[in-house]
Amino acid sequence: MKDFTKWAAMWDAYAESNPGDPTPGTPAAMCFNIGLIMAIGGIIGAIICLGSESDKLVTTSAAVFLAGLLGVALLLASLFLPSHNDVHISEPPALSTQIERTWGLDEMGDCKNTSHGLTDSPSLPKSSLDDGDWKCVAYTDSQRTELTVHINGNRVGLYKADGTALKPVGKN
Repeated sequence: MKDFTKWAAMWDAYAESNPGDPTPGTPAAMCFNIGLIMAIGGIIGAIICLGSESDKLVTTSAAVFLAGLLGVALLLASLFLPSHNDVHISEPPALSTQIERTWGLDEMGDCKNTSHGLTDSPSLPKSSLDDGDWKCVAYTDSQRTELTVHINGNRVGLYKADGTALKPVGKN
């Protein structure tokens, strides 16, 4: 069994990266937050204005609505400020691709879950290590081999039909 902790950490980092979100504490983030509050206030002001007959309340609500329009403008302006998180983390390889690289396989075919309800994933997961067993077809040097992919925690193992473990040979 091979430790896939680094691969799982790459997917965790990818999931947590939000390209385009404002970086906290920057002018873009402050502009975004103030604009969001003002836009929500504008929506509330418009709702109150529509259901009111008092002249004083209508004037106040109209002012709040105009502030909401300014809030929308701030939201849009925050997108053009340079302090947004422009760091792009590329998508890590899918689990099947990582298995192909690690065990030196040319290609992995369809995989079917054989764990009988231990996981919700009927096919091999793309970005997570769900415990279970999957029957797969792998191709190496024009040979077709039936394998079992066994995942337990952060460890992954490949086994031939006779139960012998395949040794990792490719890149990690």
